[in-house]
Amino acid sequence: MFLLESSLISGIVSGLIYALAGIGLIVIYRVSGYISFAQGDIAALSLYVGYWMHQGGMPYAVVAIVVVLVGAVVGGLIGSFIVVPFERFGLLVAAISTIGVSIAIQGFENLMFGSQARAFPSAGSDTALTIGSVSLSRADVVSFVICGLVVAALSVGFRRTRAGVAMRAVHDHPDAAEVLGINGVTLKRASWVVAGALAGVCGLFIAPIYALTPTSVNSILVFGFCAIVIGGFDSLVGAVVSGMLIGFGTNLTAAYISPDLVTSLLFVALVVVLLVRPHGMFGRRPIVRV
Repeated sequence: MFLLESSLISGIVSGLIYALAGIGLIVIYRVSGYISFAQGDIAALSLYVGYWMHQGGMPYAVVAIVVVLVGAVVGGLIGSFIVVPFERFGLLVAAISTIGVSIAIQGFENLMFGSQARAFPSAGSDTALTIGSVSLSRADVVSFVICGLVVAALSVGFRRTRAGVAMRAVHDHPDAAEVLGINGVTLKRASWVVAGALAGVCGLFIAPIYALTPTSVNSILVFGFCAIVIGGFDSLVGAVVSGMLIGFGTNLTAAYISPDLVTSLLFVALVVVLLVRPHGMFGRRPIVRV
């Protein structure tokens, strides 16, 4: 019974982290129409800055704020000066350019910091909440609360604010949006800033669990990508629901079957969803004019 409770409760926490990782991809997709493969590397680069500050004696709260700010700045610079300019050659070229950025960042990190794993600080390892027979650390509670607030804020922002509606307009009808006076390039650059900040937030919760290496965040980004494919590329609710399901499923699989089957069963579920609902569980079915 304890194993089941532990798997379900930890699945909620990890599921929200997966959802947040996926939402960082959705932010760019909703404006530009392609996925950024550099999200994990933006997070890793900002985390190395935070690790260096922590080694210098800075408190965790300051480190966390700096990691998020560095992620926003790095994301904004990459989007403004590399990826968005490549869009004039097509969305595929822009998406491929993010792979080049990813490889370049990993090479830089290996050169500067090496590939060895480093222990990254967390919000706290002491018990902060007990549910049934399961104890949650302060880091677990903080990650749950922060991820929940960020997801809720982004959901409201996309649906209720002029900027959120304008982002959807740029994605759906770029020519019409330009006629209405919406600056698509500015919104695309802003989406990279937001996505970079989200990468930093997500990295803060991943690095203490899996340690910090040039590729540690990318391994979790795979789960975030699966969350938005299963939930729907344009649905924040779908990312949250599918992230929770992935969190539950992976934990239960590891606990009751084998940890070695987690990735395999996840991709089986991904293929099944794509065969049944190619646009995802909560995604919009594309409307084609004929």
